[in-house]
Amino acid sequence: MISELKPGERLDDLERNGLMLIQHPGRFCYGVDAVLLSWFAKASEGERVLDFCTGTGVVPILMTAKTAASHFTGLEIQEEVAKMASRSVMLNHLGDKVSIICGDLKNTKTLFGKGVFNVVTVNPPYMAGGSGLVGADYSKAVSRHEILCSLEDVI
Repeated sequence: MISELKPGERLDDLERNGLMLIQHPGRFCYGVDAVLLSWFAKASEGERVLDFCTGTGVVPILMTAKTAASHFTGLEIQEEVAKMASRSVMLNHLGDKVSIICGDLKNTKTLFGKGVFNVVTVNPPYMAGGSGLVGADYSKAVSRHEILCSLEDVI
């Protein structure tokens, strides 16, 4: 398990079904909003779920513990973060149930086509473009601020 970690990363216990998540404290780490989203979202047996702005994959990974959905796909624009999410999927032996795709949510139709998913979840950047203090860490800034997508893009 520890061999999955890269320098500076940590392994967080999601306290559900033994699930663990790889995170890097110097980058954006999930918060209670992602946990609440994973518990409020509903997916029935056999449904397919797409999670926009998946980050480290916490929403689809947690949703595997509470739903009978057939498959979860996390879409993340930041390649390094998407790779971290993919490693967490493998660490939890969820490769048959969760896929992480590196891509832009503005290209969803091209990436997946139409009518592929029954449920869509998203925990989008919460600071409007051009507002708030943007920190020096680009990865954190992209996760918090409308830099690579806006709320309109998500909707």
